[in-house]
Amino acid sequence: MFKQIFLIVLIFSLLPTITSAQSIKDVKSKFSEYILHAKLGEFKYQPDSTAKLDTVAINKKTKKVYLFLGKQWEYKPVRREDVEDVYTQTRKFLGNKYAKYDFVFFVGKTDDKNQKKVAKKNKWPQTPKCELADLVPNIYRYKHHLDQKRNTVQKYKGVPHIQKLSKEKAPSKGLYNNHLAIWNSHGWYYEKSLDRWEWQRARLFQTVEDLLPTAFVLPYLVPMLENAGANVYLPRERDTQSQMLIVDNDGDRIGYTEKEGVFAGGKGFNFREAYSDENPFAIGTYRKVKSTKKDNIVFEWKTEGKIKGEFSVYISYATLPIGVDDARYVVKHQKQQTTYLVNQKIGGGTWVYLGTFKFDGSPNEGVFLSSKSKHREKIITADAVRFGGGTGNIKRGGATSGRPRFMEGSRYHLQYAGAPLEVYTPKNEGNDYKDDYQSRGEWVNWLTGAPFAINPDVENNGLNVPIDLALALHTDSGVSDSDTTKGTLLIYSTTDMKKNITFPNGQSRYTNRDLADIIQTQIVTDLRVLHDSIWNRRELWDRRYSEAVYPNVPTVLVELLSHQNFKDMRFALDPQFRFDVSRAIYKGIVKYLSYQENRSFVIQPLKPKEFAITLKNQKAFLQWKGQLDSLESTAVPSYYKLYTNRDNQGWDAGKIVYGNNLEMDIEKSHFYRFKIAAVNDGGESFTTEELSIADFGNKPVLIVNGFDRIGAPSVINTPSYKGFTTSDDGIADGVDISFTGNQYDYNPNSEWLDDDAPGHGASYADAETILIRGNTHDFTRVHGEAFYYLKQSFVSVSIEAIEKGLINLEDYEIVDVLFGEQKSTETVQEGKGKVYSCFSNSFKEKLATFLSKPSSKLFISGAYIGTDLFEKPNGLRKGRKHKDVLYAKKKLHFIGRTNYADKLGTVFSVNPNFKSLNKLFYANTIDTKLYRVEAPDALDPADKSTKVIGRYTGNNKSIGIAYSNDENRIVALGFPFETITSEQKRIEFMEEVIKFFK
Repeated sequence: MFKQIFLIVLIFSLLPTITSAQSIKDVKSKFSEYILHAKLGEFKYQPDSTAKLDTVAINKKTKKVYLFLGKQWEYKPVRREDVEDVYTQTRKFLGNKYAKYDFVFFVGKTDDKNQKKVAKKNKWPQTPKCELADLVPNIYRYKHHLDQKRNTVQKYKGVPHIQKLSKEKAPSKGLYNNHLAIWNSHGWYYEKSLDRWEWQRARLFQTVEDLLPTAFVLPYLVPMLENAGANVYLPRERDTQSQMLIVDNDGDRIGYTEKEGVFAGGKGFNFREAYSDENPFAIGTYRKVKSTKKDNIVFEWKTEGKIKGEFSVYISYATLPIGVDDARYVVKHQKQQTTYLVNQKIGGGTWVYLGTFKFDGSPNEGVFLSSKSKHREKIITADAVRFGGGTGNIKRGGATSGRPRFMEGSRYHLQYAGAPLEVYTPKNEGNDYKDDYQSRGEWVNWLTGAPFAINPDVENNGLNVPIDLALALHTDSGVSDSDTTKGTLLIYSTTDMKKNITFPNGQSRYTNRDLADIIQTQIVTDLRVLHDSIWNRRELWDRRYSEAVYPNVPTVLVELLSHQNFKDMRFALDPQFRFDVSRAIYKGIVKYLSYQENRSFVIQPLKPKEFAITLKNQKAFLQWKGQLDSLESTAVPSYYKLYTNRDNQGWDAGKIVYGNNLEMDIEKSHFYRFKIAAVNDGGESFTTEELSIADFGNKPVLIVNGFDRIGAPSVINTPSYKGFTTSDDGIADGVDISFTGNQYDYNPNSEWLDDDAPGHGASYADAETILIRGNTHDFTRVHGEAFYYLKQSFVSVSIEAIEKGLINLEDYEIVDVLFGEQKSTETVQEGKGKVYSCFSNSFKEKLATFLSKPSSKLFISGAYIGTDLFEKPNGLRKGRKHKDVLYAKKKLHFIGRTNYADKLGTVFSVNPNFKSLNKLFYANTIDTKLYRVEAPDALDPADKSTKVIGRYTGNNKSIGIAYSNDENRIVALGFPFETITSEQKRIEFMEEVIKFFK
C-alpha cells in the first residue's frame, strides 16, 4: 500500500514535466522508423548501420523532446548539415503533435560527474555523453557554434627543440615549431611464457603488422612532417642502419675530445654492450662549459673512420635551469657540414635526433659542439653521440633480441633512451607485450613533462618538450566477405585514465575526436580519388585503448586497413599507396593544428617532374616542371631547391632557384649529380630522381632514365587460390623494410589457429632482417660512372622530358636508355589499367625518329624490354604483325623470346666484341645492395644483321643482341645494366659497347 501511494505522489509531482508512457512509445516508434529509412540512404544523413535509439524523455513544461541515441551514432562523422537533416526529418516523422516542441539529440552514456548532476536535475532517464551537434568538429562548424574548450589553450612560443640552420625562411604555414609524437605499431618483443623473442602479430601476406606501418611512417610520413618544419619524436628506433658507433666522454673515450674550460657535470650516458635493468643515462656522466661570444669548438665526437654509409646522428646532453636554447652543433659528413641549433632547455637526458647523413669513412667526420651562444655566462652541456640505429642491446630472458633495433618494440628503445622505469614498464609486471603498448602513451607524457605526466611515481618532471599531438599508425585484423576493403578505423578517447574529460591544461578531450575525424576524412577522401572509389570508411571509436587514453595531448590511433584481408593488402604493399596515405595523414595534421592555432595553412608541393640535364654553351642546363596536386589547391611551388653532389663528395645544402630552369658552370672532367625539390610556405617536397652529367669535351652520350616504376608484388586471385606470387617481387620505393618472406598459404578457407599458424596469407620469415633494395631513382649515376671512367661526356634526362618533347633524341649520336624493371603493370588502382609501360606511344615515335637518323647508336637495357613488346598478361600478342611486335623487329631488331629466362644470375660471351660478358654476374638475390632481377628477358636476333652477344649460363638462352649496318648500331640487353654486380665489369662492358658503336 505504501509503495502504491508513493508512486501516485511521484507521478503527480512529475506531471508538469513528463508525459505518458504511450507518448514515449509513440515517439520511439516514429523515430525508429526514421532511423530505418535513414540507414537506407533515403535522406541526406545516413547513420551507422548499427545505430539505434536508447530511450526518450518528453518535458511538457519546456516543450522539449529528448532523444537519447545509442553510442553507435558516434561511429560516423557528423557535420552541421547532418544535424540539421536529423532535426528536419525527426520533425516530419513525429508530425503535428510535436510541432511546437524542440528536439534535443543526446548520444551515448557517460560517467562524468558534472553530466550526472545535469541529468539528475533534469530527471533524464540516463546520463548522456554529449549532444549530436557536439560530434561536429570545430573546423566544420559555424563560428558562433564553436566549442572553445577544444581549441589549444596556449600555443608554445618558445624556441624549437631542433633547428637546422638554412638560408631560406621557415615554413611559416606548415608545421614550424610544432612538436609531434608519432609511432608505428608494435615490434619484436620477448614473450616470457614461451621464453622467446617474437612478433606481436602473425606474418601474413609477406609482412607483419609490427613492420608494415613502419613502411609508411619512416620513409614517408616522418619526412613529410619534418619537411613541413616539425620536430618529430618516435618511441621506436627510426634508423634502419644495423651498425652503431657510440662516442662518449665516459668509457674508452676514443674519438672524444674536449677543450680547455670544460668541467664535470652530473649523471649521464654510459655505453655497455648490453643492459639489463639499468638506465643507460644514469650510469655515466656528462660534461659542461660556459657559453661564449666566440665560435669556439669545445667538444668533438669524431668517427675515426669507423663508419661508412648512411647513419642517423643522435646527440645527448643535460637540461639545466641555466642552460642555453641555441647550442650550436655541426655534423661533418663526406666533404659537407650541416649546422643545427639545439634548445638544451628541453629534452635533456635522452637521445635527440639531428638527421641522417652519408659518411665516407673519413677520420675527421663526426659531430662538433661550439661554446657560442647569444646568452652570456650560461651553461652548455655535452654527453654521448650515437651514429646509427644498431642492434637491440636490452637483455630479456638472459639475451638480447639479435635484431636491428628499429624492429624492436617501444619498450626496449625507451629504456635505451633513458626513460624512467615507470615509463617503459608502467605496471612493472614483467609482461613485455603489455609494456610495449602501454609505454607509448606514458612516453608522450614523459616527453611533455609536468603537469602532464600521469604516473606520480616518475622521479623527474619529464623533458618539457611541447608535444602538440600524438598519432599511432596500426593495421588491425578482419576479413571482408566481399571483394572490398575493410578500410580505415580511427580510435580516440574523450576521457583519461581517471575518466577526466579534460587534459591537465583544461583543454577538452573532445578535441581528440576532432583530430580523428579530420584525419580519417582526409585519408578516405584521398584514397577514394587516387585508389579505390569505395574505400571503406569505418567507425570513429571512442574507446579506452591505452594508446588513446594515456597521452595528455590530443591523440589518435589510425587503424589504416586490415593486414588479414587480401584486398586491403593489395593496396598496402604498393609504395604509391603508402605515399598517398602518408600524405593524407600529414595533411590532416596540418589542417588540425593550423585551425587550432588560428592560422592559415599551405600544403607542401609534390616533387617536380620532367627533369632534364643537358650541355648548353659549355654549361650544364637544367630544366624541370612543377607538379600540381589536383587534391590540394595550396600545394603550389613558390620556388625550387637544387641539390648538387660533386665528385661523390656529398650533397650540399641546396641552392634556391626561382623559375624552372637554370644554367650553371661545371668544371670539365668532374662528375656532377643533381636533384630538385619544390618549396612553398608549407614546406619542401620530396626530390626528383637523381640525374648526372660530366663533360670531357667530346660529344656527350644521352642517358634516358625510363625506370620510374614502383609497385606491389604480382598476385593470383581466384576463389580458391589468393595471394602474392613470386613471379614478380614488385619494386620498392628505395628500400623496403617490411618484407618477411614469401607467402605459402594461398587457400582463402585456411583458418587462423594461432600466430604461428595463421591460415590464409601465412608467409615465411627468412627475409625479415634483409632490407630489400628497389628503385633508388639514381641509376643514371651508375651508368654515368661507367662513362666517366672511360672519359666519355654524358648528360641525362627523365623519359618524361623525351615524351613531352623537351629533349630531342636526334640531337645525340649515342643514346643509353635504362629501363631497369620498368614494365606494363596491372594495378589495383581503379581506372588506372596498366601503368609503367616501357614503350609509351610517344616514346616509341621519338625513338623511331632517332633510329632513322644516320649514325644513330642505341644502348637499351631492362628486364622487360622484350616482354613489354611481345607479351600480354595472359600470353603472346596476337599475330606476328602486331604493331608492338613489328616495332621490336623492325626498329630494335630483336625478338622477345621469353621472360623468366634465367635464375642463376650468370652469363657468358658468344661474341668476340663483348668478351667482358664472361663470368659476369647480375643481381638475382634479395640480399645485395642492388635490386633483384627475378625475371630477365631472353632476346633473340630479328634479322641477319643482328647477332647474339651472350647467353645465360643455366640454359643458353640469349641475353641480348648487337645490330649493325653501314651507319646504325643497337645493343639491347635483357637484364638491367646497373644490376651487374661488379663495377669493373660494368666499365668493361660499357667500353665494349662504345667500341662497337665506333
